[in-house]
Amino acid sequence: MTSTISSKCLPKQYHFQILSDMSVNLEVTQNKLNIPVEEFFQMAARINKKRGFLFVSKMLGKHIPVHPHKSLLASGLLAITYYESVTGESIDYLSEVRDGFLSDDLEEVKKSYERLLNNPLHLEGPPIVIGFAETATALGHAVFDSFQEGYYIHTTRENVSDLDPEFNFEEEHSHAVDQRCYADRSILMKSNPVVLVDDEITTGKTCLNIIRELHANYPRKQYAVLSLLDWRSDEHMEQYKALEIELGITISVLSLLKGTIKFEGKPLEHPIHDFQSSRYLSDAAEINRIDLSSCFDSLNENDYLTYSGRFGINGADKAKIEDSCQKASNLLKKESVEGKTLCLGTGEFMYIPMKIASYLNGEVYYHSTTRSPIQPVDIEGYAISNGFTFQNPEDQQIQHYLYNILKGEYEQAFLFFEKSVPDADLKEIIAILEERDIKTIYIVTCS
Repeated sequence: MTSTISSKCLPKQYHFQILSDMSVNLEVTQNKLNIPVEEFFQMAARINKKRGFLFVSKMLGKHIPVHPHKSLLASGLLAITYYESVTGESIDYLSEVRDGFLSDDLEEVKKSYERLLNNPLHLEGPPIVIGFAETATALGHAVFDSFQEGYYIHTTRENVSDLDPEFNFEEEHSHAVDQRCYADRSILMKSNPVVLVDDEITTGKTCLNIIRELHANYPRKQYAVLSLLDWRSDEHMEQYKALEIELGITISVLSLLKGTIKFEGKPLEHPIHDFQSSRYLSDAAEINRIDLSSCFDSLNENDYLTYSGRFGINGADKAKIEDSCQKASNLLKKESVEGKTLCLGTGEFMYIPMKIASYLNGEVYYHSTTRSPIQPVDIEGYAISNGFTFQNPEDQQIQHYLYNILKGEYEQAFLFFEKSVPDADLKEIIAILEERDIKTIYIVTCS
């Protein structure tokens, strides 16, 4: 896969050859923080007839491993962008956060995040932040975490028994289109601005769907959409203006990188070749279980962790979550062995594992399992070099995937689950980690 730039001084035009018969042409029209494009993403092919390409984020900690502080800093940059837009004021430490995100010096990265964490942004109208499942649950939570006051909810693809969602909407291009929101109704009834957070908007239809659904039941004047990437065309932006006029609202759309894209080729409906899978335990690794329920005492009646944000949290919960994650990290440090560490979140359960990982010592990388089928191809510059598939241990009816774990790269792995999982349902994913020559595997449950 190659990337070519039209101008050596001010690069704006990019060509990404994803596969031999699949490419994306990209024009960057806005990059206020001057973050190099290669710091945002690499490209890969989706296995999805609705959309053939994927910007595989190097900021999210979803499909490919990143240092956990990098993801938290990227969220902080989004939060500062929103704050400056709303208030008209400048944040004097913005450049420090940006430089920390771009730095390869781990101490500088941590120092920048501490500066961000110790200087929460104060807004007259505390936002109701909504992160989109599954990819942006941690991104949205960390945006909320950057504000002094506010509320956070993440949408979910899970059908929580005995609970009716406050609203539903569709993510039309996704492989799993149905989204639900089980938020505390008392939060949605507030007139505060709603801030929708996603990693990428291409057409923006998902955000329009949720705004229309929200406004029908919980009307307000102000909405905002925050995204790392914004690829909407002029036609798509006109649809936002039309909805503003129709509903008598304002919709602010803010991103770290903005531009337009043109896809050439035919989307993959089926894998080019099969994903790797491992069906049986080889007993090559040491398997340990760690129960963190003593650190997290906030459960709902379905045993989900309310601190995840699926049911709504507020500013007062922030200190409790921070304290819980630090306690949890201290417990993991007692079990940890020396060597490079992989921390894996599972599905929508991303933010809390990411925060715990950020407090661990040594060389620590974080990402997550996912429902997203992406075609692995081992060629230079392509985002996904290897991929594995298995049944989701928390719901055996759902296929999950795991990407970019090089053989022999990690000495140990912490695999995080929101709820307790039976040993029998862990066999597939443990076998995958064993096949990758990870010698010590910890199964970590938080409730």
